Amino acid sequence: MSHVSRMMAGVSASITDFKANPNAVLQQSGGEAVAVLKSNEPCFYAVPPELFEMMSEAVENLALLAQARERLNDGKEPIEVNIDDL
Repeated sequence: MSHVSRMMAGVSASITDFKANPNAVLQQSGGEAVAVLKSNEPCFYAVPPELFEMMSEAVENLALLAQARERLNDGKEPIEVNIDDL
């Protein structure tokens, strides 16, 4: 039975091509993540700095959203605040 891996990127490159010129592979990706393949299986993902920053901000925003939801559901009465008063 063959093994099928899920690839989490629309762009891929062999590890040989990536090792030969990683900057060229990332430039050709058009800002997308690149699945680097070994024996036709993803072994790691290379992510351009701009995309990594966006991903990090998204994770941080999700954590803040979870914290806000937790505070809203803590049983305490919410306090209305006008942003202009701060």
